[in-house]
Amino acid sequence: MLSTVLMAVCLLFSGVSCKKDSEFTETVLLAEEEVIIDVENAIVIPVDFDWTTIPDEYKDAVWDIQFDFDLNGETIVLPENVTLYFTGGSLSNGTVTGDGTSTIVSKTKYQVFDTVDLAGTFVEEQYLMPYWFGAVMNGITDDRDVFVATLAQAHAVSARVMVDKNMFLDVEETGTKSIFLEDNTWIEGKNDANIIINNMLSPAFYMALVKDITIKNVTFLYDNTYDASYDWSSNNDITLNQLQLRSYLVTTKNIVFESTNPIFRGSSAFHSLFSLEACSGVLFEDVNIKAKGDTANTFIQFVIKFKEQYVANQTTSGEANGITAIPEDIVINNMTMDGILMGLQGNVANLSIDNLESYRYSDMQNEDGSNLGGNVGDEIYRFPPPHLMYFNTDFSVHDLFPNNIQITNTIDHGEYVGTTETRGESGYCHSLKLIGRVENVLVDNYASYRRDGLGDLGDITNGVFKNMYAENTSDIFDPTLKFSSLRFVGPLTSTIFENITLKDNADIAEIYPMDFATGDDVTWDNIQVFVKELNTDDGGFFGIFGSDNTIVNSGLTIEKHSSTQLNRGIIYHDQETLANGANNHYEVSVTGWRSIDDNYREENCRILFANSENTNTNYAKVIDVDNNYIIEQINSVEQDQWTRTEVIDLGAGTSQLLEINIPRGLTVQHVSANTLEGLASGVEVTIGTSSLLKDNLMGAVSKTTGLVTKVVNEVIADSGDRAVYLYANGGFQNTGKIEVTLELVRGTQY
Repeated sequence: MLSTVLMAVCLLFSGVSCKKDSEFTETVLLAEEEVIIDVENAIVIPVDFDWTTIPDEYKDAVWDIQFDFDLNGETIVLPENVTLYFTGGSLSNGTVTGDGTSTIVSKTKYQVFDTVDLAGTFVEEQYLMPYWFGAVMNGITDDRDVFVATLAQAHAVSARVMVDKNMFLDVEETGTKSIFLEDNTWIEGKNDANIIINNMLSPAFYMALVKDITIKNVTFLYDNTYDASYDWSSNNDITLNQLQLRSYLVTTKNIVFESTNPIFRGSSAFHSLFSLEACSGVLFEDVNIKAKGDTANTFIQFVIKFKEQYVANQTTSGEANGITAIPEDIVINNMTMDGILMGLQGNVANLSIDNLESYRYSDMQNEDGSNLGGNVGDEIYRFPPPHLMYFNTDFSVHDLFPNNIQITNTIDHGEYVGTTETRGESGYCHSLKLIGRVENVLVDNYASYRRDGLGDLGDITNGVFKNMYAENTSDIFDPTLKFSSLRFVGPLTSTIFENITLKDNADIAEIYPMDFATGDDVTWDNIQVFVKELNTDDGGFFGIFGSDNTIVNSGLTIEKHSSTQLNRGIIYHDQETLANGANNHYEVSVTGWRSIDDNYREENCRILFANSENTNTNYAKVIDVDNNYIIEQINSVEQDQWTRTEVIDLGAGTSQLLEINIPRGLTVQHVSANTLEGLASGVEVTIGTSSLLKDNLMGAVSKTTGLVTKVVNEVIADSGDRAVYLYANGGFQNTGKIEVTLELVRGTQY
């Protein structure tokens, strides 16, 4: 054997030739391996080499190509185990065919193939470099056409494409420059290389009816500026994009369109970096998506669109008459987005997202904040309210819907850029949206810090949402719009919410950070909601309109409650659930509710749970921590328990009025008196409600320190408020301190 090729996995990623082991070997870097070339035994291909007649002894060898060779249109079939090692030369004008054991290595970053087609197959994990085919790769020169050619060469020989230097792809022209990726495309980056793109009205990359695509370890750097006043629904733009996509589907996928076009899902979908249409087996791994600019009008309009499309090999005359599919088996691992409007949106199945982080975001607008949302006048918004993730049926006509969605370990840092104004009724830019029929979804360890809120959820079956945290700022919106951080906009079925924390950072919250829901067999476990100052007229948000629902270990924490609205609620049901809901079980707590001492009936945290018509089994319990008030409802019967406590320093008289009382409608169940400091000698103290009933609550308290309790169990409530007094057989003599606790009960049937 004239030479050997040694393969060694190594952590050096320099891309520069170096000596290794001896002066007769040389290391040349490929993707994740070092190829160690035995230069002593390499065959230097002579300048007059006859490529059409290759000697047998040239197999199993390293070919050192130092000169430029014109293949004269010939097809060259490489012998077994040949390494084409370019150290200064090149090949042009012909076809080079590998036999499955061939390898291509270049010592330096220059063009080695000029008008050369690769054929056959090369070694597994063979990487092709765009500069081998003429790419400049300086981050400024347009390398789009060479990159497309490199992809085609890689597709022809089942090789991968490596981008190890900054490369600019000019894909901005509408409907003409989108790059269509084929089956088994593999694009990988190295050396922190950027693929710089500038698409505006057409996708930068299409994955249409293809499979097994890998994009990894690369940054897509967006470098363009949009005009938010432009009418994105321009028919000419739509036509050009549809014609481009249609031509591809007709030419490569054997689809015949009879008086129709490819499925259209809005002009904004054409703004995406990646349009995934009825494709499968796509992997994004260690991919960064970043806008180069600092203002909202330089941000990426749309990152990934998941889209239904006609499948191959058919004739179609319209959506209802054609077979369609949605993207499936999509994996996104370790992706960052920085400077985006819409992130991921559309209709997709078998989607796994893990370790996604998003930083800067915005709504469409010009640099000065004008034309927010792509507003072109008369409340017409040309760009949909953008979100980090938005999965829905997307108007599917064949009952295709998002299913088997898994989103784990996601952080939306919520670094908003742009005007502080919002669209108003047109919508808002919260983080996560799943609506319009979604089945089998898991969201685990998801954090959002978007001022706009966490998200919209609805029409979900078999969902698990757990370990989620969100902070929002509700006062950026008109409170009449009711944009809670977490809204439920469709029914839930067999869905679990567990360990969810929502915090509203607004100075004054006029809406609850969370909305009530609709559905059956839904569980909310450990849902914790926090606000600073609350001033709301809402009727409540702990409620799931339906049956077989559970809310436990959950609560609302208020720093300051300033609402003067009476009869404000915590648990809330609609009329249908009040009358017919069954097997609902709620247990929640409230901390920081306003004082109810002056008007407990109307200032209390009210529940609307089940009414007298409802004969089903239901249970609800609310603990008002600060007021020591418990509302418990079993079926349609509510029983309130109010524990009122006061510490009294005894004065000089024979009676002393307590600040706490027994409001009308309440009965006394239990009284306790804890003597904290002993009474004066010979003094006996009782507890009663009037001078005629000096001891009807307690005949005697402890004269020394200690606790005395009494079960009263009043049956009939008084029609008026009753005062509570301490009475002494003589003067209190300014001696003693007593803590009095009343346990009061109110029974009500709705």
